[in-house]
Amino acid sequence: MKLARLLLFVLLLTMFSSATSAQVELEFWYSGTTVQTEFMQAAVDEYNAMQDAVRITMVTTPESRERIATAVAGGQGPDIMMYNHNMPWFFGIEAVYPLNDFITDPEIGIDPDAVFPASRGTVHYAGVVQAIPINHSPGGLLYNIDLFEEAGLSIEDAPTTWEEVEALAIQLTKRDGDTVTQWGMVNGAVDWMLQEVGLSSGSDWVDDDLTRYIEHPERLVEGLQWWRDMLLEHEVQPYPTGVTWAGVEALQMGSEAFVRGEAAMSGFHCLCSAGSFIDDNPDLNLAGVLTPLGPGADGVRTVSLGFGGLFVMADAADPLEAYLFAKWFFEEKSLDFVKLSPGNVPSATAALDDEYYQNDPILGFGSALDAMLTAELRSHHVFPGRLDVRSQEPAMVEVVMLDRATPEEAVERFLQHTEEVFDLYREELDEFLVQQALVW
Repeated sequence: MKLARLLLFVLLLTMFSSATSAQVELEFWYSGTTVQTEFMQAAVDEYNAMQDAVRITMVTTPESRERIATAVAGGQGPDIMMYNHNMPWFFGIEAVYPLNDFITDPEIGIDPDAVFPASRGTVHYAGVVQAIPINHSPGGLLYNIDLFEEAGLSIEDAPTTWEEVEALAIQLTKRDGDTVTQWGMVNGAVDWMLQEVGLSSGSDWVDDDLTRYIEHPERLVEGLQWWRDMLLEHEVQPYPTGVTWAGVEALQMGSEAFVRGEAAMSGFHCLCSAGSFIDDNPDLNLAGVLTPLGPGADGVRTVSLGFGGLFVMADAADPLEAYLFAKWFFEEKSLDFVKLSPGNVPSATAALDDEYYQNDPILGFGSALDAMLTAELRSHHVFPGRLDVRSQEPAMVEVVMLDRATPEEAVERFLQHTEEVFDLYREELDEFLVQQALVW
């Protein structure tokens, strides 16, 4: 009888020990280029080998918003996911696990000084620290160094104002009769260009109390007029097509000309566009500058920052272990990982001491890092209803570029639309504003 009890005790102890020592299994969804995927897989393998508490399985997924949304809604999503600032728009902030307690914990947290202030600001949404930021994508203008040199120009001649962009675009446009053989500037995505035109001339998406969209609409009018003149009066760029947030991923007409080496400049958009351009044409010799300033900026730069980061999902099997992996990746791997994504800026302030980032021509030889130090905590990058607000942006641009309305008329109609959206979302916006504290 005693022997049977002893055996039962040993059996229970063994079962308990096995249960408590069992590895946590976490699934990590990732989508990226081949070289990025290989780097990420190697990092996951290294992390699995260095500890026994958790085993992470990386699943390479297609860039499919619908697939992710369906899986998340059905409780079949990953434990960890690499994604961008669109997370609360596309899947709801409730889809992620709040990292507030983990990331501010004195034992396992991340030192705020190790992260650019703007990086910390962008991952907040309604008081939730939704991700660990890995990289950011400041807005800018890319230019073809070879075409500049053919025209007797150097990187010292890269534009810093709209006026300089216009002069260079006129100078660098080539024609054979009525046919353009080389564009001075192209811009393939309407939304990025519109965003940068507004920000670079001293306007912003939304005011601090979330009561109106587009601060200083007169500056947006001025920007649309300048953009229209580039297209219709000077004829130095083709008609822009496509909107990035609507899921258009194929290169558009203007971007294709830049990829083929038939356009001198590509702007205004995210500097990270350099990655896809070089992917399609490795022979492109590119450099970049932050978005040139418009006349309303008064020398003050407002930086647009989309981010890519590691999200712990709400249904994660072990949120703490998922966070610890993300923290390790940020601290140990993020600088080298971001080097595989031309035009992206790391979120880690350690980049300030990294010669690669200081000397990278696409990031403007350190100017993008300087901007990260001075950029405001633009925590209203994403807010309830912003996609509905933006739904009419392409139409506003189109009627101006087709000469069917003046910039004043187009902006007035657009602002009427934004007022309707803000009225529709008033309750959510008020709640968001109350909750939107920066806790990290």
